[in-house]
Amino acid sequence: MNIMKKKIIIITLILIAGGLAGGAYLFNKPRQSVMDIEPAYRLSASTLVSEFEQDEAKSNEKYLGKVIEVTGIVDASNIDEKGILSITLRGGDLAGVGCQFENSKNSKSNKLTTGQSVIVKGICTGILIDVVLVDCVING
Repeated sequence: MNIMKKKIIIITLILIAGGLAGGAYLFNKPRQSVMDIEPAYRLSASTLVSEFEQDEAKSNEKYLGKVIEVTGIVDASNIDEKGILSITLRGGDLAGVGCQFENSKNSKSNKLTTGQSVIVKGICTGILIDVVLVDCVING
């Protein structure tokens, strides 16, 4: 009986160690850059905002969590205390597309000016006041 208990304990410890190693790998795995992902949709900022304003639930189903490419005019830009750039693309009278960039990896993002036409690729996280894209990069 002692041999059977030892085998069970050893197998259990091996499974626990394997689970911890797998979890640590997944937790520390680097995220794939949006730059390397083909966008699911390509559209203008005004079209994206219009779709969310007309039917938010349907738009969430269509765009949420997906990489999309949005063309628009820079309406405003801001760099936060961590040095992360955010811009707003004109989309409509009340709302736009808020784009938060992936740190300063993309040097093109540091040269944006208000009124400039840009193509931004990012992950859609839904709408608050503006439609929000995260992990953005300048495309093209």
